[in-house]
Amino acid sequence: MRLSFVATALVVAACTTDPSEPSTQPPTPQLPPPQCPGAAGKLTIYAIPPPVQLDWSTPNSLLDTVIASEIQAPSLVKSGATAMTHSIGHVNVELDCGDFSVPLTGQTDTGGGDWQAATDGAGLLLRDTAGVMDAMPDGDPTQTTADIAARERSGNVSLISFVVNQATCRRIKSFVDAYVASNAYTNYDGAFRARRMEGAGCAIFGAGVIDVAGLLQRSLFTPVWARSEMIGSARIGNFLGTDSYRYGGNLVALEGTTHWLWPKGQDVPASSSNVVWVGSSVLNAWSGPEDQPFDVPGLAGEMQTRLPFTIYDPQLMAQWAESVWSQATASHDDTQAAFGVPWTATTTGAAHEVVYDASCIAPQTIGFADDNDDLFLDSDAP
Repeated sequence: MRLSFVATALVVAACTTDPSEPSTQPPTPQLPPPQCPGAAGKLTIYAIPPPVQLDWSTPNSLLDTVIASEIQAPSLVKSGATAMTHSIGHVNVELDCGDFSVPLTGQTDTGGGDWQAATDGAGLLLRDTAGVMDAMPDGDPTQTTADIAARERSGNVSLISFVVNQATCRRIKSFVDAYVASNAYTNYDGAFRARRMEGAGCAIFGAGVIDVAGLLQRSLFTPVWARSEMIGSARIGNFLGTDSYRYGGNLVALEGTTHWLWPKGQDVPASSSNVVWVGSSVLNAWSGPEDQPFDVPGLAGEMQTRLPFTIYDPQLMAQWAESVWSQATASHDDTQAAFGVPWTATTTGAAHEVVYDASCIAPQTIGFADDNDDLFLDSDAP
């Protein structure tokens, strides 16, 4: 992701489970051996962590660590360990599957918006920024390829890979093609859900590819790979903008055992005269007594003053992969169960890779946009 470090300091919030916690959920159903079509290709998710681990406890703490990461990132490029800075991390996707291949790509932004970063507080989470795919000319595909190669040599990336059958390859390719054809990629926004062709952020897009393929249960990977928060209304500015932010499918949150879902299709009220300066005391917490009720009829409980928001995070995805890799390499057969399926630890250059043989998994068949509204439930749940 290339959005300015000030802007991206407010891209996500904090509330995660331990990535090393063993799954108690049933495994993803597999086709019986006589019906298993066999391997046809490999899907790889490249989880790039930020140079400095980010502190998501408050918006202002996040800003401080993003600045530290921004300062550190150029030294990695200078040393040859990376070819791009990716100060807040990034996720790339690649599918090697013959005619159904998808070249190394990912959702990113085109940069800019510094003045809005300084004035809109957590409203930046909801801002629709100009986006592009890494594989497109404006996305700099040559530099993206060079960056992944450098990171594999240096170990500054974690690989989450799936061995897949041809039907799954076809499903993934059709999703990526539809995403591009719909111009969804032009909308870089933390509130948008990729599979609904709304647009996305980088990690949301990567997780969306796994989701539409049906390779893992969303109810298992979302709590581990995503940040989830209830954002108070006083933290959401839209200075000199419109009086609302557009609805997105990621306006959901899990708080304890409570699932919060913002009303589907309901835009988020935000005053164009409200200035929320980065560094101000109101950003020392994600919510508080300053928050006033949203002008939306029928909101229940905490949602009267707080907005549910969830976003997948490259840092968490990389941490999970490294945890599974370490546990697998400590076992007698280099395997470890996670998310209800077995992973094998291997390496690509100096980079750690975990691989799940999903060649017997039948791909998901529901419409891309016909998933469950709740990100914390399986996408094909009723």
